[in-house]
Amino acid sequence: MQILIVEDSNTSRMYLKEILKEITENLDADIDCAVSGEEALEKFERKWIEGNPCDLIFMDIILPGMDGLQTLEKIRAIEQEKQIADDKKLKAIMTTALDDNTKASRAFFKCEALSYMTKPITAEKIRSELDKFGMI
Repeated sequence: MQILIVEDSNTSRMYLKEILKEITENLDADIDCAVSGEEALEKFERKWIEGNPCDLIFMDIILPGMDGLQTLEKIRAIEQEKQIADDKKLKAIMTTALDDNTKASRAFFKCEALSYMTKPITAEKIRSELDKFGMI
């Protein structure tokens, strides 16, 4: 399983990485990180070219430059352009400190996110979401 964490806060990024390592230890998961939407797009595209695409992304909404929603919209456009089947599309979990219904609605309907998690994020929340979607 290929996982990409997109988070500009070093503390949040390392925290998520440690939780995901623990939860996915039996899944041979490869966990990569990006600090901006632009870097996330570059890594997403590079992994497709290498034949090892991302399966799951944890995307913070508030990022420097291109925000998480804009980034996920661009990823969805790339997937559509490449005619990627729905079952092969990147599974996205949006993370944010904001409790904003407009952004949540956009995340689900326009960006096709699986989940929208408000911080603080716990191992239990992540485990529950991944279990709900059959990813662990």
